[in-house]
Amino acid sequence: MKNFIYLLSIFFLASCDQDNKREKSISSNYELEITDSIRVDYLQQLAMVDMENGKYLAKSEDLSTFVIFDDDGEIINQIELKTDGPNAIQRTVGEGFFEGEFTVMDNQKGLLQFSNESEIIKTQPLPGDYFFTHIYNRPVFSLGKNLAYYRPERDFSDWENPELYYKRNYNSPILEVLDPKTNETTLKMKIPETSVYKDGEFHYILDPKIIKKGKTWYLTLMAEMKFNVYEEKGDELIFKESINFNPKDHIKFPSVSIKSPIEIYNKLETIVPAMILQLYGFENKTVLLYRKGVGENIVQQYDRNNESEWLDFIGSLPIYAAIFDTNHELIQEDIALPYGSITTPVFTEDEQIVVQKNQRLSGEEDWNTYYKLKLTEKK
Repeated sequence: MKNFIYLLSIFFLASCDQDNKREKSISSNYELEITDSIRVDYLQQLAMVDMENGKYLAKSEDLSTFVIFDDDGEIINQIELKTDGPNAIQRTVGEGFFEGEFTVMDNQKGLLQFSNESEIIKTQPLPGDYFFTHIYNRPVFSLGKNLAYYRPERDFSDWENPELYYKRNYNSPILEVLDPKTNETTLKMKIPETSVYKDGEFHYILDPKIIKKGKTWYLTLMAEMKFNVYEEKGDELIFKESINFNPKDHIKFPSVSIKSPIEIYNKLETIVPAMILQLYGFENKTVLLYRKGVGENIVQQYDRNNESEWLDFIGSLPIYAAIFDTNHELIQEDIALPYGSITTPVFTEDEQIVVQKNQRLSGEEDWNTYYKLKLTEKK
């Protein structure tokens, strides 16, 4: 059973709920325009993970090297996570900037912050026994005076029973919150009752992504084309609403009986489901990046066992943006991104979305290229 859960966890290495069904009301004509590019001279592929104060953070293919560079592509610093010795890092489950420092969540040692010389300068162990089953978009968040991070597994009693495990998993809050002074933990951010994960079926892993914008927190889950909105009050997160998003011709994520979760692989073999890839909390709007997926008639034309062919196919699938106003009403959807864009969680201070050039589709280069995309409204 542990192997089964582990395979699920790496497969995508990806209160009163109003549950609004809002109709598309396009009142604008936005498009995404490439305004600038960043070239980073680094031989390995760099996956961008964060940005703070004009500094970009990217992870290399070896997963233990992190590169920090500026808007000109100049490498400011390179941090190597040690893989042996007393300070060895075996498996990080989230990386990013926190309190101005490069920070990781380690699966064994908790939160670690590093100096520019790759030395650990601050640690925050997590109490008790735990194990993280996902790779996350952030290592940690501030919640009042406490530290909030994605909830690790602490109850191992039902790991041999998929039905019991996923029933518990789907009904557990997303975040664990640690009081650094008392070392006590609490759970926050319950999944709304109208979530598909509450219907008794198996919908695959949650793969939660949390984005914090001031006192507003957003949550997306893998199998849902919706985003959930929470409001921070003190050290509490109050659920406000869920915003459904139903783009035309999207392929819904499949589900199977929770008694036979392994059967979902049979369904995922025949389609590529729609998925929200990124969410950006701009000052006066919320932007989603998503793919609509493709059905069986197209998927069957490609060989999943041919890694190169399959990766080229997935990389070529169209990615779109949707814009919502401050009330989370849909303004416009299906705004196409440049062909072959690789999305990143990063946007600049002037609200330009950063994407990466896909070298599989455009040809191998000895550097990494990132493009800045700006939403412009045609008059």
